[in-house]
Amino acid sequence: MAELDLAAFSPELLARYDRPGPRYTSYPTAPQFSEDFGEEAYRKRLAGAARRPDEPLSMYVHVPFCEHRCTYCGCNVVISPHRGPEVRYLDAVERELDLLAEALGPRRTLDQLHWGGGTPTYLSPEQCTRLFAAITSRFPPGERAEVALEIDPCVTTAEHLEVLAGLGFNRVSLGLQDLDPRVQEAVERIQPMELTRAQVERARALGFSSVNVDLIYGLPHQTAEGFRETVRRVVAELAPDRVACFSYAHVPWVKPHQRRLEGLPRAEGWEKFRIFLTAADEFLAAGYRFIGFDHFARPDDALSRALDEGGIHRNFMGYTVMPATDQVGVGPTSIGDVDGAFAANERNLVRWERAVEAGHLPVERGLVRTPEDELRGEVIRSIICTLGVRWERIRERFGVDPVAHFAEALAALEPLAGDGLVELRPDGLAVTPLGRFFLRNICMPFDAHLDDSPAAGTRYSRTV
Repeated sequence: MAELDLAAFSPELLARYDRPGPRYTSYPTAPQFSEDFGEEAYRKRLAGAARRPDEPLSMYVHVPFCEHRCTYCGCNVVISPHRGPEVRYLDAVERELDLLAEALGPRRTLDQLHWGGGTPTYLSPEQCTRLFAAITSRFPPGERAEVALEIDPCVTTAEHLEVLAGLGFNRVSLGLQDLDPRVQEAVERIQPMELTRAQVERARALGFSSVNVDLIYGLPHQTAEGFRETVRRVVAELAPDRVACFSYAHVPWVKPHQRRLEGLPRAEGWEKFRIFLTAADEFLAAGYRFIGFDHFARPDDALSRALDEGGIHRNFMGYTVMPATDQVGVGPTSIGDVDGAFAANERNLVRWERAVEAGHLPVERGLVRTPEDELRGEVIRSIICTLGVRWERIRERFGVDPVAHFAEALAALEPLAGDGLVELRPDGLAVTPLGRFFLRNICMPFDAHLDDSPAAGTRYSRTV
C-alpha cells in the first residue's frame, strides 16, 4: 500500500464518517440475535452440519478468567485472583464438548482452533494440557490446522509456552496495548517491554510459526508521537508477523469499570484518529501490509499472501486463511456459526455451567439467516476480505441482478465514492487505499438490519 497518501486525511473527512457502526464479525450482527433461538433450534443446525462429516470445523473456546481487570477491557471476563473456579469450568467444558460431539458425530476434524478470553494462560500448564486433550480427543486437528491462542505476558510463564508448543499450538497473540508507562498505569496493565520481548523470543525459539501483537489506540495519555515510539519499538524489537491495532471503545454504560478512566486526558475524534494514522504510517514504512480494518501483516505472512490471492476469510475470531463451513463456540459467551445460523452461549459463567451439567447445550440466543441475509453477508464479507465485490460472482451465486437489488445501497455509497473511499464500477465496486480505513462505513449501506436511531448507536463502537 505504498500508494496510500496519509495527507489525504483531514478532520473534515473524519467528521463525515466517524459514527457508531458494527465491526461485522458476523452478518446479521449480534444485536439482531434473539432469545427465540434456543437449544432445540441449535440442535437442528448441528444435525444439518453432521450430514457433512468430511467438511472441516472451526472451534473457538472462551476461557473467561483473569487475575486482574484492566480498565480498558471490553471482554466478557471473570476476575478471580484466587484459583478454584477454573476447575469447575474445565469440568463443564468437557461436558459441553461431549454434547457437541454427540450432535456432530465422532471425530469431526478441526481446521482452526482458537483459545480466547479472558486469559487462556490463567489456566496452569497442566490445566492447558487437560483442556487441549479434552478438545482433541473429540475433535482432532487436521494436519494443517491453525491452532492459536491469546496470552497475557504478565501471567504467562516459560513453562506455559513450552507446554503449548508441545501440544501443537502454532500461533500466539500477545496483548501489549502501549509501552508508555503513563498509559500502562492509567489502564492498570503494567507490562515492561523486556517481559514481552522475552516471551516473543521464547515463542519463536519453540517453533510458533506466527506471532501477533495487539495494540490499542485512544487510551488515556496517548498522543500521536508517543504511540509512534511504541510502534517503532514494536517493529524493531519484536518484529511481529501480524499486528492488530484496535480502537479503544469507551462504553461505560456496558462496561462500568471503564468509568475509572473518565476524567483522564483521552484523545477523541480527529486527535484519536491521528494516533492510528501515525501507527499506520510506521507499519507501512516498515514494510507491513495493511490488511484492512486495523490489521497489518508482514509481506511473507500467510495473511498477506491470502490478500493477494483472494483467500482471506473472516469469522468471530477475526481474519483467517483457514476457511471452515461451520464454527462451534465452547465456553460462556462464545458464538457458533453452524448450518446457516448463529448460536450464542449463555454469558453468565454459573448459568452456563448449570446448563451443561444438566445436559443442555447452553444457548442463550441466536439467529437463523434468511436468503437475503446470506446475500448481504456475502457482499459485506467480500468488502472486508477482498476489498471489493464482483457483481458477476454475486449474480452467479444468488441469481439476482446486484445493481438493481442494491440500488439503494449504491446510491448511499456515492458520497463515499466522491470522497475517494470506494470506486463504483459497472462490474462491481473496489475499495481504494484510502477506503481501507473506512471499511465499516462502506459495509453499512448493505446492512438491512442497521438501526440509525440515536439509541441504537450505543450498541456499537465508533467506526473510525
